[in-house]
Amino acid sequence: MSARNFYKLLLLSIILAFVLSVGGFLWADKQLRSKSLTVSRLMAERDAQTDKIEMLNKSKSNPQDIAKLNDIINALLPKQKKQENLIADIIYTATNQAGIPNSKITTITFNGTGSPDSLSGTTASKDVQGVFVYPFSIQIRDISYDTMLQLFSEIEKNKRIIQADQVQISPDKSKPGYLSSLSLSLKTFVQP
Repeated sequence: MSARNFYKLLLLSIILAFVLSVGGFLWADKQLRSKSLTVSRLMAERDAQTDKIEMLNKSKSNPQDIAKLNDIINALLPKQKKQENLIADIIYTATNQAGIPNSKITTITFNGTGSPDSLSGTTASKDVQGVFVYPFSIQIRDISYDTMLQLFSEIEKNKRIIQADQVQISPDKSKPGYLSSLSLSLKTFVQP
């Protein structure tokens, strides 16, 4: 091998080594950036979980917070088993606030009757374990469309969880903007 060929081979080896070094550096940099993003995300998740644990530990040591949470849960899912009274309160409050006189309420239907401490008329919720569903319905006649919207608004404002399963509206053909009847099939929830 001549000196010139050796020089070319050496120069080619140096260039190849340089290219491989730069390529390796760029690949390693890309890997480090990717891993650092993963580590940053995991550290942020760890910090968030640590904050949640600290908050839970603080609330566990603060009985006022626990009492407030229990009050909220009991308002949303009461343990009181006088379902008919609970529903009557909901209906009376909502219709009264919406400006619907009792004379316009034609029917209120409760599912089941029984002793005040029973769960009569309820069924176990399929979605939430340990919660019972209590269906009921109400029919109202001769109200305006705006009054119906106000009634829906008042039902939404109620502290209890109430879901509408079915709404049937019959418009009054002789009075535009009025309903001849409104039927609501609703349900609320109680704790066992």
